[in-house]
Amino acid sequence: MSKELVEMTAEEMAEYEAFRQDKAKKAEAARIKQERETYKEMKDATIRTNFELLCQISEGIMMAKKTVFGNMETLIDMKDELYKTKSDRQSDTFSTEDGEISIKLGNRINEGWADTVDIGIQKVKDHLKTLAKDENSANLVETVMNLLAKDRKGNLKANKVLELERLAVKSGDENFIDGINIIKEAYRPAPSCQFIEVRFKDDEGKERSLPLSMSAIDNS
Repeated sequence: MSKELVEMTAEEMAEYEAFRQDKAKKAEAARIKQERETYKEMKDATIRTNFELLCQISEGIMMAKKTVFGNMETLIDMKDELYKTKSDRQSDTFSTEDGEISIKLGNRINEGWADTVDIGIQKVKDHLKTLAKDENSANLVETVMNLLAKDRKGNLKANKVLELERLAVKSGDENFIDGINIIKEAYRPAPSCQFIEVRFKDDEGKERSLPLSMSAIDNS
């Protein structure tokens, strides 16, 4: 191909350069738009593929969980019958005779309280105000106040109430005991979910936990 020299004025050269740059910008914009469309298509395809995979895993976990609880329910019934016990616990733990494998399962509990719990707490606090007269009573007050402290969600811990009950019975004070009883009657536990925990010994005899959640599995 032969080349021809074209003479341009400075104004014509500026117009041509502006045209060339505009054409390049439009081409770059078109390329970016196309790549973004390709990305969106790839993103949707990847999400849908992974969604199907995770659905299969979720269904498998649900089925396995149902099977494990069914199998263990048989063991719980047998244990209660053979050892003359009644399983009313929130969890049960079973281990192999050699101690190699341990399975714990049960229900996690959300500790809820009726609004009357605050009445009981206030009654206990009113009683405590009458006690702080010497070092021993001051220590008791501090202990009870710590047990009455609520967590970040504004709830008491049921196990702390049991400790309070022992202190109340030991004190013999009717107002103290009544306040604790009001707190106990306000307890509204609610099952949140079923759980399964498995521990086992590896080939080196080291105790390990079997990962049963996605966050617990190390894929490195």
